[in-house]
Amino acid sequence: MQRTKALYSFDFLAVCLVIFLTYCNITVFYNLYPYLEQIGIARQWRGFLIGSSALSTIVFFLVASPFLTTKNASRWAAVGAVVLIGCGVSYLGIRSVPGLLAVRLAHGVAIYLLSAACMTMMVAGIPAERSGQAFSLYSVALLLPYSIVPAVCDAVVPFLPSAAYGYMDMSLLLVPGLLLIGLLSRRMRTGAAGASKPGAAISLPDMYRNAATPPVALVLLLNTLYIVTFSSLFFLAKGLFLSRGYSTVGYYFSIQMCCMIVVRLFGNRLFDQVRKVRLIRISFALSAVSFFLAARADSLLGLYGSSLAMGVGMGLGSPALYGLMFSISSPRFKTLNSNLMMLSLQLGNFFGPLLGTWIMHSTGYGGFLLADAGVSLLGFLLCSVLTSRRVDRQGLAAAA
Repeated sequence: MQRTKALYSFDFLAVCLVIFLTYCNITVFYNLYPYLEQIGIARQWRGFLIGSSALSTIVFFLVASPFLTTKNASRWAAVGAVVLIGCGVSYLGIRSVPGLLAVRLAHGVAIYLLSAACMTMMVAGIPAERSGQAFSLYSVALLLPYSIVPAVCDAVVPFLPSAAYGYMDMSLLLVPGLLLIGLLSRRMRTGAAGASKPGAAISLPDMYRNAATPPVALVLLLNTLYIVTFSSLFFLAKGLFLSRGYSTVGYYFSIQMCCMIVVRLFGNRLFDQVRKVRLIRISFALSAVSFFLAARADSLLGLYGSSLAMGVGMGLGSPALYGLMFSISSPRFKTLNSNLMMLSLQLGNFFGPLLGTWIMHSTGYGGFLLADAGVSLLGFLLCSVLTSRRVDRQGLAAAA
């Protein structure tokens, strides 16, 4: 992709659509915990099986990220789409712990290939002065499935023989995604996408030294904490609602996502003009409020109120985190650090359901929600470290 002042190019929008389809194949597993219970999987395995997909994604991000380039990104994205389709079909016939573990691990590899490839192609083409807006739209495409998919599945799955058919059907949406990837690949080969000149090769030690620098490490930690709280809620929300006598959870995430989209539509250039750490801090504060409200809610209206607070927080948080990482990174590491943000997202997706189920089994759903509120407050406090190091001012200056 060629750096250009135009943000909404075909390449950018195509990448956003592919990442949307990819995350539909993550969020479709919002009901995996009760499904594993239905097919007789022991309780001690359920949280690990849910998080194991993210575990293999994490491993590949740690060892393969430096080797993914704009030259090979579309090819590996196609491989990821094919593997993901195969995994979706496999759920129909596999009901053992070893078999499900193998499918979940393969699923995670496919998610790495698609998400890392999409991020690589996206970062290579966005104008630096509009990075906040670019990550805002990209994160909408990435997070929108968390709203749409549970609501659609709540309506459709009761008419299917089992939730496994929903997993298969969702994976088949990657078939048109393969066509988009093919178009992107052709444009990059012919130069229509204007692939940028390759810089100096980045080795694994280079990647680890870069990730260990305090500003980069802290932004990665903040993104991990943010996703830990959200993913734990996402994968346990179905059980939470059932425990309180409500059969559907889809509207909770729909309300949340509508708030997020409204914030980003009306914010527009906000993410490139306001100090990003201020937005991140507000996001963590609203998340803490949301979890506290959900823990104390004794009605469906109270739960929906907590989703409003979470949605506004999400609307501010993700674009600010990704935009800050982009703006503080040196040109050589911009793409790599953006992929490391995807790594931190997967770390959150792994530890979120794993720790969330453990806390829920120990203290109940109320204790689990209060624990998430505590993690959000920790993120709020850690933002002061970024402020003291003036990292937020670096990001604002770079975007100006």
